[in-house]
Parts: sequence; structure tokens; C-alpha cells
Amino acid sequence: MNIMQSQAPTVYIITYGCKVNYYESEAVASNLTAMGIKCEMVSDGAVSKLPTAAAFVINSCAVTSMAEKKSRYGVSKIKRYHPNAQIVTMGCAFGRKTPEMVALEVANVLSQNSPDNVVNENSGAIMTDKARLTGAIVEHQREKAFIKVQDGCQNFCTYCIIPYLRNKIECRPIDDVVQEIRAQKPHVTSVVLCGINLCYYPDFAALCRAVDACGRAWEISSLEPPMMTAELIATLKDCQNFVPHFHICLQSGDDQVLHDMNRHYTTKEYAAIIQQLRNAFSRATFGTDLIVGFPTETDTAFNHTINFLQTIKLDKIHIFPYSPRTGTPAAAMPQIQNSIVTERFEKIRQLCHG
Repeated sequence: MNIMQSQAPTVYIITYGCKVNYYESEAVASNLTAMGIKCEMVSDGAVSKLPTAAAFVINSCAVTSMAEKKSRYGVSKIKRYHPNAQIVTMGCAFGRKTPEMVALEVANVLSQNSPDNVVNENSGAIMTDKARLTGAIVEHQREKAFIKVQDGCQNFCTYCIIPYLRNKIECRPIDDVVQEIRAQKPHVTSVVLCGINLCYYPDFAALCRAVDACGRAWEISSLEPPMMTAELIATLKDCQNFVPHFHICLQSGDDQVLHDMNRHYTTKEYAAIIQQLRNAFSRATFGTDLIVGFPTETDTAFNHTINFLQTIKLDKIHIFPYSPRTGTPAAAMPQIQNSIVTERFEKIRQLCHG
């Protein structure tokens, strides 16, 4: 079906996963809208209630097995309720081409290096430049807009599948970022700088100064501990519009587990960073990501994590039960029983809400 030939076609976009995915979905929506195609961002829960659609775009996630399962479920649900709709998939989960994904028989799968076409007028396939790193102005619908400034990761943490799917490092020029922020309509009151791994941005401090000069409130989505240099902390302290919320990935509170994960810091170094930020920002808030049940996480290692969290006192912790990702080194290690992983997850959850 060529959606360009449909009368008043509607394309629904469903997004799973990280802030980068939400940015890329909005990039697709902006491109389609510019071509006169009506599109709407929806959740997978709305699929059964939607009117007849010309097409759906599923932006998928593969960071955990549950995220991947949700992406597959989204496609299955569309096929059930909208059997005549064109389905186009993008994102990490469909880039893996696992047997489960192949079994869904989705013809239009966008690779991570799709050309910069919005709609291929011959085939009717919806296409997008996944990076959107040069010359792209995305019109954001949210009051808090996610602004993608970087793509790709080559850290190869032993539990993570993402470097195998998005390992091409690309960084958006500062002028392009500033142009997009300044082009936003008044309803966008703040922006969040996001990327797959912001560590790879060549002069992040310079980017921060340029973004601050735009005059809108802004924050940073997720930071790796090695990024938090004295220079960057001093730069952020001097920024007038920066919102001091720091989401700094921890993953474990045990040094041996961090080593086994191929994380490049110790708990002592992490704690020092948090203290430096507390000294610099009196009203700072702190969040992190934590994995429980990593294959080498012994009872002692888990207790180290409990003790570290009690000492460091972060404001918000996103807890993830370890999810084996086929093809990663950690997936080949002896695994911890699911019941133990669940028990540890619950202990951390109670600690966070206690």
C-alpha cells in the first residue's frame, strides 16, 4: 500500500525504550507531517481503540528481553486489530533479526543506517535517517523536549547488547543542536540532551555552554561516571539555565561486579563524583540505573550494593533485573537462579521506598 495515495492517510507511531528512541520517533513524525501525512504518537494500549490506519511505525527497544518482548507484542497487536495497515519497524530490537522477530514477517524493517527519505514514493515505505545528526529540525510536541546530540556506543559492557546494534559513533555539531533548540515553539519550556552514550561527545562542556546560551531550561538525560570531570562540573555550575538533576549510571555497588561488567570506575570514584556535585550544587538531585542479579553477583557483592546505596543516598534508582542478551559475554556466564534475582530486586525496591 502506498500511503501517499491514501485519502487523508494516518500514520500512528508507537515508541518503546529510551529518550533517543522518542526523539527519533518525533523526527519521523516531523518528516511525515512536512509531507502532508497525518501522524500521531500513541501507546500500544491504544491500538485496539484506534480508527482504521494507513500505517504504523514501531520504534523498538532491545536493552532487555522484556523490552524486546513488548516490541514484538506491539506488532502482533497491530496485525490483529489493523490487518490491512502497513507496518514499518525501526530501532534496536528489529535490528537483531532474531528468530522471534523474523517470525513476525514484517516486510518494512529500517536498518540503523536508513537513507534520509521520509516516504519512498515508489514503494510507499516510510523511511527515516536514524541519526538526524545534521541539518534536522524536529518540531517537538512535549513541553520537555528530548534533543538527540549523539549516537552509538563502543563500551561493550559485558551485559549490554546495544554496542552490537548501534556501534557507529556520531556526534551532532553544536550549531545544529542550538538551531533546533532555538527553533522550538513557546510551548517547549525545557530540553533534555540525550544520546546513546554521551561520553563520546568530543567537547561536551562546549556543547553545554552553547545550549545554556539558548535561554531555555535544560538538563542532561544520562551520564557515565568518567564524564564527570572537574572541567564539566565547573562548566555546569556556571550555566544559568541548567537544571541540576544528575542521572549517573552505577549498575552495581560492588567493585568486582563492576569489573566483570566492564564498567570503568570504582564505587570510591563514583562516591567522590556525587560528593563533588553536592558541593557544587546545593539543590542537586541524583538518579541512577542499577542491575541486580548479574551472573557474578554473589551474596556478599549484593550486600556491598545495599550498603553502598544506603551510604550514597540517591534520590531515584531505576532497578533492572539482569536480563541475558544472547551474544554478550555475560550471557555465556553461569546464571543466577531467577528466584534469587527476584528476591534481590525486591530488597532494592523496598530500600528505595523505605
